[in-house]
Amino acid sequence: MPNRPVFILPEGLKLTATEETLDLEFDGNVELASSLGRAFNTITVTGDLTIKLPNALTGVVRCGGTLTVVGDIDAESLHANEIVLGRQNIKCRSLSAQSKLTLGAATIVADVVIAPELQIDPKAQGRVTVIESGNERGANKIKGGFGLADYEDMFGNSEEFLAQRGLRRLDAGGPLAEGARPKAVPARPKPVAPPPDEATQRITKPPKPGARPEVKPPPNLDEDTEDPVSVSFDDLEPLEPPAGSDDGAPRGDVHQRLLEAVGRITTCYEGTELPPAVNELQELVRSKDYDALRQNITEVWNGLLGFHQKRGIRPHHQVTHAFNVINNLVQQ
Repeated sequence: MPNRPVFILPEGLKLTATEETLDLEFDGNVELASSLGRAFNTITVTGDLTIKLPNALTGVVRCGGTLTVVGDIDAESLHANEIVLGRQNIKCRSLSAQSKLTLGAATIVADVVIAPELQIDPKAQGRVTVIESGNERGANKIKGGFGLADYEDMFGNSEEFLAQRGLRRLDAGGPLAEGARPKAVPARPKPVAPPPDEATQRITKPPKPGARPEVKPPPNLDEDTEDPVSVSFDDLEPLEPPAGSDDGAPRGDVHQRLLEAVGRITTCYEGTELPPAVNELQELVRSKDYDALRQNITEVWNGLLGFHQKRGIRPHHQVTHAFNVINNLVQQ
């Protein structure tokens, strides 16, 4: 007689089922290949968790070990010490790992992806508002992808953005907020953060009468195109300066923010030729020659576009975001 699979219902397993949903909690390792015909509401496992469902994974998932998901995901949030995802469709408000998150050639839609170490396949695509990690990431096809520093510069309230998703900054002890627990979510809410282009439009200040034409950052940073010239400086628009600022050199810690923005640009060219335009940008910022920076930022940007055009590649989205930040700061 052929061997038949053995079903074991271990001691300590907690299952709560309704006609439509299922909650699971277990102190140990778990492998899931069925949801008993229901949608998972919460899954809480202290050990490793492997999920291979015939239908999409749903709900809130917390895992103390390594979380591996094979198959589509349409969930509220995933959190684990380590997360391993492959080539799959992912819709999830937040994905966070305490140590490492590996994302394969997936198609992803999410508000935030955050982990100390983040590995993203170059073929990964989709849209993520915020991507934050402690390591440098290579190029990929994911649209958006603001770092928290960029998000703060663009829109502000980055702490609130994370808190609304039960998360915190990596330098605050890890991405999962203290005391955050799985909770029932009857429907996946819409992302709180507006698309970058809409948010920028809402906080843009009309130009003063008689002011010289202002350069603006690309309104459609997410546009997926292979033509580097399609990201044009003519489409840039500065953000509204902070209250109390006036004409003249940037004040306070703005110089440090300029240095950080330039640093984010140069890291995108590590191991490759540094464009002459970036060299020029570095010198202008380091020398605090703000007047020259204001007057020449258009030429610097166009020079960078020309550098990429000759090589047939677009600038990394982090480069574009950093130029947005620099443009905003020097127009104050």
